[in-house]
Amino acid sequence: MPEDLVVLLGKEKQKESIFAAIYTRELWKAEPFRNKLKSIITIHWQPNEKIIQQFARETLLREVFGSKADYGDKLFELIDWHHSRKWKLDHLTKIDKMKSDAFNGMTGLTRIRFWELLPVSFNLKLFERAPQMCVLVDAMVVKIPVVSFQYYMDIHMSFAFNSIRKAGHPLATDLISYIYDLQFIQQKIAISLHEFLRLVIYAENQKENAFFINAEINAIMGADLVFSYLKASIEKIILVVAITHGIKNLDGKKEHRQKLNALKEKLPKHVKNQHYCQFILEFIESENLSELNNYRSGILHKKGISDLQPHNYVGSKASDIPLRKIFEVLVEQHSKNTAMLLGAYALLTDELVRKDPPNINPTEIPN
Repeated sequence: MPEDLVVLLGKEKQKESIFAAIYTRELWKAEPFRNKLKSIITIHWQPNEKIIQQFARETLLREVFGSKADYGDKLFELIDWHHSRKWKLDHLTKIDKMKSDAFNGMTGLTRIRFWELLPVSFNLKLFERAPQMCVLVDAMVVKIPVVSFQYYMDIHMSFAFNSIRKAGHPLATDLISYIYDLQFIQQKIAISLHEFLRLVIYAENQKENAFFINAEINAIMGADLVFSYLKASIEKIILVVAITHGIKNLDGKKEHRQKLNALKEKLPKHVKNQHYCQFILEFIESENLSELNNYRSGILHKKGISDLQPHNYVGSKASDIPLRKIFEVLVEQHSKNTAMLLGAYALLTDELVRKDPPNINPTEIPN
């Protein structure tokens, strides 16, 4: 039997290429009986190329791009096109390369982590939640290629960094730093949600008549952490939008309302007229963050939220503990944050295209 296969996405083999690992025993199972019989008789079998490509696509959709609800089919086509072009990443600094290389390693480990199948999926299903934001990725592929938002925002980081440097953005270093932070936070949120869900399932299955179990305590602490990550993500999205348009010193303002008012005041009118900018501005309004703020404030300085306090768990039945409710709140906010981040990157793409128009005919991009 032939060795297992590695199938590259796209037509160019280059550093950071995405690939699918295909096990030949699975290909053998998929062969028609007639072909199997012929191979046994001739003592020779060569996997069918059509079946190989089908398996590669299915593997990449499952492990990287997601389902139709995650806009996976479309992202697969876009990134296949992107990986069929020769990249020139000659504007990256040494630290840019260090950051993107390190992050690629983390992303690989994160994808492996999500191979663990849990009874409940938490795909963000962004195309169902915010289809008007997902379609932005078509134009973004020329500057900031979005690979996936199945569980978290995944971009081709080195290409995005290079696009920022090449465009000569005056605040390139600040932009790159904040994008790096945001991408890291996105993965930390997704990993924490994965662990939180595992604890929820364990607690529900093991609590029975127990007074209080460690899985519940660990889940409560995990939720506290994710709420802090979610809030930090929003504040950094605001800063990326500001820095993209040359607005400085927003990080010096302590109150969220102060940052938001300054951003609205200083953003150019043509930017605020974009529907994806309006989407961001709407969802970062304080009243739309009330639930997130309540949970987070309970951790930091106000009285605690009962959903995250022991008396709602001690002596309660597994069906009565509020962990599932908390999980739904976390995933909902993570989805909103990811959609906002997509809008922020779309605004950055607009600015990069203005400063450094791409030498690409729009008709070349899959649609």
